[in-house]
Amino acid sequence: MDSMHELKMAVTLEHEVVLTLESGESVVGLPKWGSNPEKVQIRTIEGAVWLMLDEVKHVTRIIPFQF
Repeated sequence: MDSMHELKMAVTLEHEVVLTLESGESVVGLPKWGSNPEKVQIRTIEGAVWLMLDEVKHVTRIIPFQF
């Protein structure tokens, strides 16, 4: 699956993600859409950050298990 599909799924299902950026950095948090369709907000433990979608190289969803 492509990164955009995984990001859409994460927003819809409220899953945390690990985003790998083109710069090589990683960002971990809960994604939310904003009013700008070219950006995504990631709520991290350090605060919210806005990222351009074209900066995202890979998306890994963190799927919680319910026991």
